[in-house]
Amino acid sequence: MKSVRIIYHLARADFLERVRQYSFLVMLGLVVFLGYQTAIGNMALELGLYRGEFNSAWVGAMMSLIATFFIGWFGFYLVKGSVARDRETGVGQIMATTPLTRPLYLIGKWLSNFAVLMAMVAVLALAAILIQFLQGENTQINLLTFLAPFVFIVMPLMALVAAAAVLFESVPFLQGGFGNIIYFFAFISFLPLFMENTMLKQYPAFDPTGLGILVSDMGKALTAIYPKYNGDFSLGGGFVSATRVFTWNGVQWTPEIILARCSLIALAILLIFFSALFFDRFDPSRAKPRSVRMKPSLTKPDPSPASTSQVLLTVHLTPLNKTANRFSFFNVLLAELILLLKGQRWWWYIVMGGINIACLVVPSAAVREFALPSAWVWPILLWSAIGNREIHHNVQQMTFSSASPLLRQLPAQWLAGFIVSLLVSSGAIIRLSVDGDTAGLLALLSGAFFIPSLALASGVWSGTSKLFEILYMLIWYLGPLNKLMELDFIGSHGNGRPESFIPFSIVLIVFAVIGRARQIRT
Repeated sequence: MKSVRIIYHLARADFLERVRQYSFLVMLGLVVFLGYQTAIGNMALELGLYRGEFNSAWVGAMMSLIATFFIGWFGFYLVKGSVARDRETGVGQIMATTPLTRPLYLIGKWLSNFAVLMAMVAVLALAAILIQFLQGENTQINLLTFLAPFVFIVMPLMALVAAAAVLFESVPFLQGGFGNIIYFFAFISFLPLFMENTMLKQYPAFDPTGLGILVSDMGKALTAIYPKYNGDFSLGGGFVSATRVFTWNGVQWTPEIILARCSLIALAILLIFFSALFFDRFDPSRAKPRSVRMKPSLTKPDPSPASTSQVLLTVHLTPLNKTANRFSFFNVLLAELILLLKGQRWWWYIVMGGINIACLVVPSAAVREFALPSAWVWPILLWSAIGNREIHHNVQQMTFSSASPLLRQLPAQWLAGFIVSLLVSSGAIIRLSVDGDTAGLLALLSGAFFIPSLALASGVWSGTSKLFEILYMLIWYLGPLNKLMELDFIGSHGNGRPESFIPFSIVLIVFAVIGRARQIRT
């Protein structure tokens, strides 16, 4: 019972801390916006040219799938960071002096993560009830049928996402931005894997997303009415609107299905105990020691007390050279560029050089479609430090109190990011120039202008690198990789959108200046 009380109070305190943060309110606002988009028909669940009647079963299933994909994907980034916050604030070191064990601490964090995610799921569930009333096709609320998808589909996945956040914070090399990128690609890669896996098609209840259960059951109900149904399925917006409506009364939740879904929660608990193997419990001795290069001491032996007093009387300060106080923007820019590239290993530069060489030897069409997107995802962890490095290293008091930080340091940060964008794409610039691809070159320059602008605004206003990593990876994935022309800032599948991204970049820079001015005043 004592362990249960410890876990409860730890999870409760962490949950209350989370829900008071601006990031939670922003995410909650996005969830409300997602519910609104579903209400007005911009988000919909369709089976080819068919859709279900807006009854409790259909609306509950539709909103549970939206919660699965949206909160399961982006909710991870919201809950990841609680262990790092305890480390940075010193709370973790205080708890490390208590008898609190590693598994108990991580279970408390897992329950806190789970509660935060389910709070957002609850908002979507409330929005689903409003959607059913607004559509007016069937206003009778069957509460059990409506809540069943949230309980048996969404809840196990949220438990897994919460456990994954704990695991990523426990494993040292997954704690930072690299872990954020790994989760982004893992989530989007596992979705088609789950949908195409033969074993999961036979046992859809073990699909973590629950998509297999709903699609299979809906498809059977639809085929019984319309035998010509070809198995199409879509969730989102911009698809062909369904023209025929059928009635679907929900999944029959058998004990076998419920047990299979509960096994995912058991898997989440196993992940927590697995994470405890890597968790350092805020013990600095378990961290990898840094090699320190010792320099030989050039100081002379201490003189006698009598001679020391005599020397102290004759010491005087050297007058400050007036030329030393002159401002040099080049020196500030060089310092920012060094800070941006600091810590990169030799293999990082070899990969960057290999990408540039590939850009030089392939045709310009292949450069724009394949090589340049690869080049502009490689330095994402460098760009993500722009605008938030001072807060991350807790030196904002010194930096913001320096002479004209708004006019001197901030432009140098942006320009350093712009230079890195040009460096990693220098091979593409040469290739496009040689081939006379003016449209591609203009799109490249507008993209190089856009990336540091987004990084600067995201870093200044969020104070972390996480916001830029999420936004940039989403834009990069949907635009250049999936041919969404409105977000193709590289010009991979067309001429790009320089007429949109350059003005938007200027707006982002102004937004960053406003945010930094606010930080300096406060």
